[in-house]
Amino acid sequence: MSFITSDKKIIRKSLSLILMTGGASVVAPVYGETGRTLEEVVVTARKRAESIQDVPVAVSAIAGDDVKNAFTLDTTSLSQFAPNVVMDTIEAGTPAGGGFSIRGISYQDVEKAFDPTVLVAVDGVPLATGTGQVFDLLDIERIEVLRGPQGTLFGKNVVGGLINIHREKPRTDEVSGKARARVGTYGKQDLELLYNYGEEDWAVKLTGASLNQSKGYTKNDIAGDMGKKDTTRAGVHWLFDASERVTLQAQYNYTNMEGIAAATLATSTDNADVFCGMYQANGYECGGEFGDTVRPVGEGSDRRRSYANYRGGVGLETHQAIWQLDSELSDTLMLTYLGGWLTSNDEYKADFDGSAATLYHVNRYGDYSQVTHEIRISSDAGGNLLWQAGVFSANSDATSNQLSQVFSTTWTPLEETETSSESHSVFFEGDYSMLGSKLTLTAGTRFITETKRMDRDVSDPATNVYSVGPNAGGERTDNDWIYRFGGRYQFTEDLMAYVTTSTGFRSGGFSPRASTQASLSEGFGPETLTNYEAGIKSTVFEGRLKLNATIFHMVYEDMQTEVSLPAPNVATGNELAIRNIGEAEFDGAELEFDLLLNDWWRFSGNVGYLDANYTEFVADIYGDGIVADESDLNIRRAPELTYSVQNVLDWSVGGGLVSWRLSYSWRDDYESTLTNHPGTQIEAFGLLDSSLTFERDQWRISLFGRNLTDDDSYSHDYVVTPNRPQPGVDNPGSLWKFATTRSPREFGLEVAYSF
Repeated sequence: MSFITSDKKIIRKSLSLILMTGGASVVAPVYGETGRTLEEVVVTARKRAESIQDVPVAVSAIAGDDVKNAFTLDTTSLSQFAPNVVMDTIEAGTPAGGGFSIRGISYQDVEKAFDPTVLVAVDGVPLATGTGQVFDLLDIERIEVLRGPQGTLFGKNVVGGLINIHREKPRTDEVSGKARARVGTYGKQDLELLYNYGEEDWAVKLTGASLNQSKGYTKNDIAGDMGKKDTTRAGVHWLFDASERVTLQAQYNYTNMEGIAAATLATSTDNADVFCGMYQANGYECGGEFGDTVRPVGEGSDRRRSYANYRGGVGLETHQAIWQLDSELSDTLMLTYLGGWLTSNDEYKADFDGSAATLYHVNRYGDYSQVTHEIRISSDAGGNLLWQAGVFSANSDATSNQLSQVFSTTWTPLEETETSSESHSVFFEGDYSMLGSKLTLTAGTRFITETKRMDRDVSDPATNVYSVGPNAGGERTDNDWIYRFGGRYQFTEDLMAYVTTSTGFRSGGFSPRASTQASLSEGFGPETLTNYEAGIKSTVFEGRLKLNATIFHMVYEDMQTEVSLPAPNVATGNELAIRNIGEAEFDGAELEFDLLLNDWWRFSGNVGYLDANYTEFVADIYGDGIVADESDLNIRRAPELTYSVQNVLDWSVGGGLVSWRLSYSWRDDYESTLTNHPGTQIEAFGLLDSSLTFERDQWRISLFGRNLTDDDSYSHDYVVTPNRPQPGVDNPGSLWKFATTRSPREFGLEVAYSF
């Protein structure tokens, strides 16, 4: 009963939020004369093609045209299209790292040893590491953002949700192509090419891109601009209709990104932070107000200026191959085999103290490889029962190496970590319809078994003397059954309601940042999440309004949480390790709407409300030996309110079409550190974007602007070795704090030609 009561409160609060963000326009739409309606959106959120209005899952779909018209420069831009979603770049330790959170279930670690809680999949193949999660969105057909655990069909630790990205496929019987050039502020010069050649039974698609940004977002007089990057991409995708029943696909994609890492800005506040005294000894003054940057004496705090003395660098080179076989075994059975191979090499060099003094510099480099296989059989006999079943396997290997400069220009020590993961699973999901197909029951399950291994060495590169290792670590195997049960009722062709219960599972592993043999070998166990969800999907006003609403309650158990443990033989006196500590509950509501006010004005948006709380969290998170109840802390990357609105207006002008898009996306304050350390909260922010496009015949010309208000809130904030809070003390102190800021205001011009 408590769940029902809390849901009523959530619904009442959500309705008020909807009215605040334009819901009044939904109630009284304006009709045009030609009767234009919203197009049907087809998704594969359950690994089969369905209308999004028929899927009993909380999913947001972004069509390729929406991605193109919104000038989404990378995956973090997708957060504006879905409620209760936060997507930040966390490049503080790994290239193109993602700090993705869905419904408060987040992942923000740079280590390849940890599985993301929010999975990114490209053309059905999962990317089981946070490295490289932020990438450019080119050649996109559609993107689906699934909220809540999706493990029964997608497996591989999909606890928080899934970002399902589908690229355009080759087209048979067609010769076509497009070229797109873009110039913009900060030295942006992009060129993208696509060519499709198709015969009756085969086709090939070739893609290439050069994406250059010659000026960084952050000025630095010592090391030069920081944040500038160049990316080269190339790909080939081949499709062959071997017969009326068999289709083969194979693709290869290459990406190489090189540049300077985004600046890490020191934000230490006063002498309670140990590095503050060192900054002052070198002519700097500490931040003063929480969130201000460390800067030379007499200069104001500027989040677009760095004083680092180490230029650093960032690089990520990837090779990816995907192959797929689709075969109709009979009129009712379809066999699909999907294989994937990915290998990458990465490098990250940065000045983490953000000053002209050499206090803490890092040089990280490593590699990652992954092979996946899935065989799936689906059945559609045209009757009451639809089902699919399959097997899945994934194997990955990774290395991470780090050299550090600590109060010295000498690089030491050498930290070497090797990790591997082996995952196998079997799954089944089926729908059974009754009552004239009005009621459909769904049941699905997956059995997962995963084995993790880690070997870690820490040694002096000059003497080769080990302080940890050699080969410290261990091996563990975890397995579990996860499930989904639910039902949906089709009241009318345009109104459906559903309820569902699903579980998520993330296997255990080992903590590569631990500093003692005991912690390295102990490891941590799996965590689980149970999601209870109900939703309504409707299409009203003669097809001009789609209105979907969801409420949910999630229980998170055995959370994999980093803790600080006393370690007297370590220089800092403590070490970081992952332990299964804490339980939490998440209650929330989500609303999405897409409205044609008339034949030339489309208004759409979403609202998300989230109440995320620890129900149990007793641990030593400060490394001082005191185990305390920390359940009053706020959960990271879980803003209470998120919303986005988009206006698109179209007019026929001069034989062509003019489109104006204006969008605004808001995220409430949220914590970025486990300890909620003062000064590390991400301030509430709103991003305003706009574009103006003219299309005629084969040409498309656009002017666009992003972050038009030049919001400079931080995208990531971090505290190093925080002290336990004390009553009446504003800053309990730490070694130091640092942050990275969001991309500034940008303008650009794009010209595209298609044939």
